[in-house]
Amino acid sequence: MSENESFKILSIDGGGIKGLYSAVILADFEDKYGKLSNYFDLICGTSTGGIIALALSAGIPAKDIVDLYEKNGPLIFPFMNKYNRKFHKVKQIFLTSKYSDKNLKNSLINVFGDMRIKDCITNVLIPTSNITKGTPCIIKTDHNHELGRDSNHLLVDVALATAAAPTYFPIQEIPTMGDCNDQFADGGLYANNPSLHGIQEAYRYFIGKENNKYKKFSLLSVSTLHRNFSFQKPLNIYRRSFILWNANLISLMMDLQSISTHYHIEYLNKSLKGDYLRIESEDLTEIESKLIDLDNASPESIKILIEKGHEASEKWINEPLLKGFFENEFENITLRGEPVGTM
Repeated sequence: MSENESFKILSIDGGGIKGLYSAVILADFEDKYGKLSNYFDLICGTSTGGIIALALSAGIPAKDIVDLYEKNGPLIFPFMNKYNRKFHKVKQIFLTSKYSDKNLKNSLINVFGDMRIKDCITNVLIPTSNITKGTPCIIKTDHNHELGRDSNHLLVDVALATAAAPTYFPIQEIPTMGDCNDQFADGGLYANNPSLHGIQEAYRYFIGKENNKYKKFSLLSVSTLHRNFSFQKPLNIYRRSFILWNANLISLMMDLQSISTHYHIEYLNKSLKGDYLRIESEDLTEIESKLIDLDNASPESIKILIEKGHEASEKWINEPLLKGFFENEFENITLRGEPVGTM
């Protein structure tokens, strides 16, 4: 890959506390190659991946994100006792969101302070869901430098919006988003793996445009850690109610969506001929799989997420495909690429 040809994209999946796995991988890459924001033209992320993407785009070290998850995960997802978890699952089904966003918001304020989209040093793209209008919404760097649609959004507000998983966290509002106080929920409802949106952004504004140096894309996509949802024994097809599916339904939807996006990109890339590397979920034993969930921040789960993250990074860190993303470090910290077109 050449800096003069490839528009480099980093994309990070959603998945609650499972984002710790992704953060560990990226922190290991950063330890070896240097600050990630110095190598990518665009960083995309959804839900927990959106939190990571916003932090990296703002120049925050990946190891600080690991600390955020490791130290604050148990505060954000506090119900670790099995009886507590059962009680709050009932509350989640019949009454209100399972968790308050107070601890999540305080944790994000400690990381982002009053930083805004316009303060990011690398282009950023964050999917969220506008449930007021019933439409997808992409919050991103303004490439026109005139419209300023998203420039003044606080990173804390954007992070809360993209991570507002239905029934887990409260619906969010972004104060500067229009005049009607639209409400937002998790971007994972339609783009848990935002890689395709990153490619679309690259082609819409950068690749092949007049007076622009980019000829193709180079995409590094990082998964969260997936539970094993394969059912070796046949299920009773008439006894699979919403309650029996429980949170498995949301986790399964997110994981399948991420894997499906990966397949789409592999197929499309036969024509696009970009550089594409997907860091997938590591395998889990049956016991480990039972400890991994969107909101399981128990000590055992945290330990597995960190260990599996290191396993994945060790597997890929010296691979030529990965090294290609770190061949040319940008000499400055201004936004990458040439602003072209309109929003």
